Amino acid sequence: MRYYCTFFLRSDEMNAPSKIFVPDVVDALDFDDNLSAARLASAQRLQAMGLIKRSDLPRYVWYLDTRDEVDPDEIDPFVHVSWLLSKLKPGVSLAEENRNGIESSLGFYWGGNGTGGGPYISVRLAELLVRHQINLDVGFYYEEYENDTNAA
Repeated sequence: MRYYCTFFLRSDEMNAPSKIFVPDVVDALDFDDNLSAARLASAQRLQAMGLIKRSDLPRYVWYLDTRDEVDPDEIDPFVHVSWLLSKLKPGVSLAEENRNGIESSLGFYWGGNGTGGGPYISVRLAELLVRHQINLDVGFYYEEYENDTNAA
């Protein structure tokens, strides 16, 4: 099973990441433009299936995740979340940046074999999320394994 967390940053401003993250992280971010041909085609396919994207999504989205930075077997979301939030510039207020049009959120990937369970949201994690005024979504995903190897 694997576990990781992703920081999502959305804005209409191309320089939004440099306002939020420490400089060494900015160039390492994954990036999408919601007005690119590929993203527009994807939105049309989703709409054809009855899934409609938020109409007010900011144009740009950046991603930073813990896949290569935190042990993928680490099940404590606090470890993942604290690593991501340690990449913020000192003194950055995500709540203030949100009021200025820069959206941020976290998504935790929980891979499992369908036998139950899920992440433990500790008081320490809840306090960290509140201090930074950021939401944490948790997604549960079924993964199959063959011979101790991830087949997904």
